Amino acid sequence: MISDTNITQAEAAAAQIRTLILNGTFQPGQPLRQEALSEQLNVSRTPLRHALQSLVEDGLVEATDYKGARVAALDPGMVDDLFEMRLLLEPLALKSAFQHHTKLDFAKAEMALDAAEAERQPSKLSALNWDFHHALYRPSNRQTLLKTIEQLNRASALAEVIASSIVARPEKSAAEHRKLLQACRNGDEAGAMSILSEHLRFAHHDIRNREE
Repeated sequence: MISDTNITQAEAAAAQIRTLILNGTFQPGQPLRQEALSEQLNVSRTPLRHALQSLVEDGLVEATDYKGARVAALDPGMVDDLFEMRLLLEPLALKSAFQHHTKLDFAKAEMALDAAEAERQPSKLSALNWDFHHALYRPSNRQTLLKTIEQLNRASALAEVIASSIVARPEKSAAEHRKLLQACRNGDEAGAMSILSEHLRFAHHDIRNREE
């Protein structure tokens, strides 16, 4: 049985490793050696293994032979799959949430947008991007759907960082986000769904263009 302490340490270690990956300290394909990571993060092997496993599930890390791990590389097929799934699931979450939005949900979304405008660190931009989307999807109260979408967003964040699109398109992304938020505030469900789908297609397009 995993202790609560190990779970907490694993979550903290996963967050630290995610930040190091998204900010470019650990590069795509780079081995993640448990002995060195254990010393660097000051965490024991058991929670570290659980941290790496959670990052494998998020698509940021790949398992290798002999229980090893490395930072995931950008796979065009994987990127296509990620965005095809996001295009199916995120409009579903938004539609389910639409009649349940409150002023607090909109305020949380706007706070994330305001913070993102002054941010250039990729890991924080990624977190703020999810904070914005989650604020609009959360009222759906569909926990399995939201957890799946969060995992897809985490994997997409790595693809955006590797392709340098997360820091190259902040103005475009901010404008798309604000259009989406305004449509939700206006109660324009069809418009919001259209803007969200277009936003995801643009993000996918920008990543693929930077791969080539």
